[in-house]
Amino acid sequence: MPATNAYMVANLLDKMNNEDRDFRYMALNDLMNELQKPSFLLDSQVETKVVYSVVKLMNDKNGEVQNLAVKCLGPLVKQIQDNQIIEIIDCLCRFAVQKDNEELRGIASVGLKTVVIEVSPSKGDLIINTFTPKALQLLNTLGVTYEMQIDSLDVLAEVIARFGSQIHATHQAQLKTVVVPLLAHSRAAVRKRAVNVMGHYVVNANDVYFKEFVGYLLTRLNEKTATGEKLRTLVQCCGVLSRYSTSRLAEYLPQLMAILEVYISEADNDDELREICLQTIESFVVRCPRRITPYTENILTLGLEYLKYDPNVIGGEEEEEDEAMEEEEEFDDIIDDSDDDDDMSWKVRRSAIKLLAAVIETRSDILEQLYKTVAPALIQRFKEREESVRNDVLQTFIVLLRQTNMYGGDPSPLATEKTSYQFDITGNESTMDGFRHSFTETSSQPAVSDEGNARRLLRQLVPKLSYVLTQQLSSKSTQTRQIGFHLLRELVDVLRGGLEDHVALFVPVIVSSLTSTISEHQQIALTSNLKIEVLVFLRQFLKTHPPQVFYPHLHELCPVIIRSLTDKFYKVTSESFLVCVEIVKVIRPLYRKADTGEWEIVDVREENKAYLSEIFDTTLSVLSTNDADQEVKERSIMCLGALMAQAGDVLASRQKEAWTMMLDRLRNEVTRLISLRTLGIVSQSVVVEGSEMERCAVEAVDEIGLLLRKNNRMIRIASLECLNVLVKRFGQSVSSSSCDTLLVELRPMVSDADLHLLPLTLMTIESIITASPSSGQRMKDSIVPSLFQLIRSPLLQGSALSSLLSLFGALVKVRPEEYYSLVNGLVDPLLNVHTSGVSAGGVAAVANKHAAATVAQCVTALTVNTSDENRQKTIHSFQSYIESTTTNDSIKYLSLLTLGEIGRRIDLSYLENIHHQILNLFSAQSEEVKFAAAFALGNISLGNINRYLPMIIGQMKEYPKRCYLLLHALKEIITRYDQHSKNNSLGDASNEIWDILLESSESEQEEGTRTVVAECLGKLALTDPPKFLPQLEKRLSSSSSHIRATVVTAIKYAVVDPSRAYDALLRPILSQFLTLLQDMDLNVCRLALLAINSAVHRKPYLIRSVLDKLIPLLYEATVIREELIHMVEMGPFKHKVDDGLEIRKAAYECMYTLLSTCLDKIDIHGFLDRVRAGLDDQHEIKMLAYLMLARLSKIANRAVTQKLDDLVIPFKSTLDFKMRSNAVKQEVEKNQELVRAALRCIVALSVLADEDTTPKFVNFIKEVSTGVLARDYKITLSEAENRENKAVEYMDLS
Repeated sequence: MPATNAYMVANLLDKMNNEDRDFRYMALNDLMNELQKPSFLLDSQVETKVVYSVVKLMNDKNGEVQNLAVKCLGPLVKQIQDNQIIEIIDCLCRFAVQKDNEELRGIASVGLKTVVIEVSPSKGDLIINTFTPKALQLLNTLGVTYEMQIDSLDVLAEVIARFGSQIHATHQAQLKTVVVPLLAHSRAAVRKRAVNVMGHYVVNANDVYFKEFVGYLLTRLNEKTATGEKLRTLVQCCGVLSRYSTSRLAEYLPQLMAILEVYISEADNDDELREICLQTIESFVVRCPRRITPYTENILTLGLEYLKYDPNVIGGEEEEEDEAMEEEEEFDDIIDDSDDDDDMSWKVRRSAIKLLAAVIETRSDILEQLYKTVAPALIQRFKEREESVRNDVLQTFIVLLRQTNMYGGDPSPLATEKTSYQFDITGNESTMDGFRHSFTETSSQPAVSDEGNARRLLRQLVPKLSYVLTQQLSSKSTQTRQIGFHLLRELVDVLRGGLEDHVALFVPVIVSSLTSTISEHQQIALTSNLKIEVLVFLRQFLKTHPPQVFYPHLHELCPVIIRSLTDKFYKVTSESFLVCVEIVKVIRPLYRKADTGEWEIVDVREENKAYLSEIFDTTLSVLSTNDADQEVKERSIMCLGALMAQAGDVLASRQKEAWTMMLDRLRNEVTRLISLRTLGIVSQSVVVEGSEMERCAVEAVDEIGLLLRKNNRMIRIASLECLNVLVKRFGQSVSSSSCDTLLVELRPMVSDADLHLLPLTLMTIESIITASPSSGQRMKDSIVPSLFQLIRSPLLQGSALSSLLSLFGALVKVRPEEYYSLVNGLVDPLLNVHTSGVSAGGVAAVANKHAAATVAQCVTALTVNTSDENRQKTIHSFQSYIESTTTNDSIKYLSLLTLGEIGRRIDLSYLENIHHQILNLFSAQSEEVKFAAAFALGNISLGNINRYLPMIIGQMKEYPKRCYLLLHALKEIITRYDQHSKNNSLGDASNEIWDILLESSESEQEEGTRTVVAECLGKLALTDPPKFLPQLEKRLSSSSSHIRATVVTAIKYAVVDPSRAYDALLRPILSQFLTLLQDMDLNVCRLALLAINSAVHRKPYLIRSVLDKLIPLLYEATVIREELIHMVEMGPFKHKVDDGLEIRKAAYECMYTLLSTCLDKIDIHGFLDRVRAGLDDQHEIKMLAYLMLARLSKIANRAVTQKLDDLVIPFKSTLDFKMRSNAVKQEVEKNQELVRAALRCIVALSVLADEDTTPKFVNFIKEVSTGVLARDYKITLSEAENRENKAVEYMDLS
């Protein structure tokens, strides 16, 4: 130890013996800070002194010093040697057994727990061998006070929980012998702690001791010798075992269920026993959902029977069916008969409700049965007299609704004959599109033809539910009303409405709940929470139902909602503004017909105009105040925007105030983002126009232009979206100088640094140049050079590329004289590329292939939009490049791509020799040039299919060696031909093409050729599905594996097409794929899995009917087949090859897709078993398993929680894997990637971990967070939290 440390510690030790308590306290505090430093070290002599002094201060006269001494033990035990840890434990044990000082005994107990929790995991044997014998001896000693027993059991539980896996069989036997008798102790506190100890004990107890302990419990329960509290302890112990050792206890479920059912029925007046029995069965349901399945009917019967168990109410067994009975009369009867403080029956009812909730959560497969049996009983019990039980009944029904939402099949689709203008500024869309599907004119009832059975049954219960729930929403209990409105919100979410016929029932309770009374002011927090819940429900209520159903009730709703806008609590005000947005859309809905695109503007009723004015005035008033909450300001801006977007013409006289306020909020940094989004949406409205709006738009353009310099990415995105809308609509009014300024500001954003900003930037530039052609020179000077630089980026694709092409097309239209300078600027950098060391015509890699493809498309965009003269010159120049023998491959590659792109849009058949010139390049030495020639030939053929297609077919017959390239040309034709006129179609040639493709599929071709043939077959089949798809189906049973493989791939390409016109033909084909999953040819099996995965992703409704057969086959495909694993000798090395890996990978990918599209058809527990098996597989499978676990933790957390402890071993094997010393870089990187994926999965699962239910996983997380991967774990955790925080912030703006 350094001299400075020794001197400092000696000084601290001296102060720790000082008479002044402050000196002692500060010395302990300084010592604890030093111990926590990684560089701090102690030698053996100083260790002894420090330990002695700290332990001595645990018996200090001052309580604060004692507490700090206990805290100091944590960092101290991490620094000292084993003998000193033993000394601390011995001393604390002596303190714990002395009888003179009760306070010291309590301090010693806390100290022992601190040592156990903080000591290194590697010291487990030391702790067990030191403490366990002493604790067991104490527990086995007669005359020991029960307080000592309680403290010993508490510490023993901590030891077993943390180091249970290190306890030897000898100690396990001793523990069982000593602790089990304590289950019959006279003191309830001792029995409770003994149960806790045994719960931790069974996690790691060997099978013999576990069997003996369960046998003991079964014997005691069968003998019925235990009574009262001791009997309840035995039953409770069974429930604890189900939490801690689920899989092993599941074997004893038949005996336990029989015993518990007997005790429940024979409990007489022992309601507490019934309660504990029901709680234990609930634990079985939650922990052993698969093994408990045979008892589901009995469990539901018990739950339903004791749901209404109330012996204090006369006639409690009979449910009153007369719904006209007044609720007050029922409660009067109950009060007369149940005024008994000793009544415990409510606990039985509560346990029954929780039991039913557990069944609902774990058995999504019997939702229909639950709606027939459980749902009506729950609705009947909404009138439960005990408030806490009544709230549990409502919460259980909410659980049922959530399960229905997730597993109840597809919801009823909203009709799409008309589309309403929905004011939405969530920012979740890439463009500011304010249009959403709404309701048809013909019917206010949603279509239910595609609805799941569970949803249909729920819809049938709505009338009774509405009536009964309305009575509870009028009760005096604020909490009951709050939960009731939450239930209604979940209901309208599940049914996407469903309350059209019951609006009149709910309006009075909504109004009364939003109207505060004097008595409610005494509970302002509860009242505010109720108001918030009512407003959230009301917003969904208004959003999911047609406006017409609310018209008779607006005179009741609008006044209370408008009053809520000025509520003292900002959350209420904020939610009220969101409700006002929906109210405005109800008062004035705007529709656009889907077929014609015409707007249908509904006139505002005269009596409702006053409400719009009131909302407008209140909104402006709130926006004018400086002390309003940030959230309130944002929501008020939204409301102002909704008023202008939906009813701008009605409020025409107030537009100046509105636009002035909007500009003011735009200039304010706090409200800038929401104002940008609002302005962008309002500017698209068809009912708002006029000079004031134009003035605002022109001013806003200049303001927004300056915002493009901001670092805030969200501001820049919103600014670009808003600018694009404003310039498109008001560009003629924007000055040229403003347009020039905008182009200057946009120039730095013409870059691939942000691929989300880039397309928005390009679209905005296009809007500016279209609206202000005079800005063309500024465009040429500022933007065009950046565009030429952007062309070279390999990241340019998708929406960014589409926007760039559109911009070039607009630019050449506005400034046709710039055509040649633009073309030359694009082409010249590639024409000047020279391949060093290779002469013209030599074999060389084509330079800048991606840039060539981009340039070809950009040149085409210019050529198509220019004059015929310019077009001809450009085409002839590129034709000369491919004809010349001195042109290098890069230039030929560019020229072929360009001619292909142009030929796809313009008929080039007037160029007599063009196809011969391209065909000659099929013999080029460069592979890139060959494929470019195939691309060009296929696309040029699209310009005149009738001329070129026969030529291609003839070439395929005449020159078989060119078949592969000609197939690529044919693929271009088949893929793109439907973009052209019907007169220019494949026609009769499709039959000939089909025959050629089938012939190619039957020959022994390379896999690449068969893949192209398959794509052509799949795309061609969609040209005439009734004709071609049955032929493909027939060939699925071919004896040739090559044909089967080709046809399966062809079907995959057919499934990808979004059209539903031929779904009836695809359905039987996909059903036939089930046999292919067991095909003897591994490649066919793999391809079938990939095709099914595409179908599950694109058209899951075609697969749902056969999922019961498909899922077992998928699970079978994930099993490792040893016969497919063999050793391959590679020189002196041997390499293990697994031919089944690709099949397993495809199966797991399909399983992952099923989670997104068919979750309601999956048995989650069986699914989890295969995911768990994947954690022991190879790298690729493990990565997929981690992804599935992370997803399941969000959508099936209850089932995942039950498996967490089983995941510890595979996680440890991944994290602890040691690479061999001579591992190559690729192997090291793969392992690091796997470790990162495992950590991300562990972080996702950590939110489900609980010390009581998943002790192994909790301890595992502690080890990871403090072990060698602690830094990586913290980084992963931080990244996950940042993602969540960003999501929350994003949503808060909605």
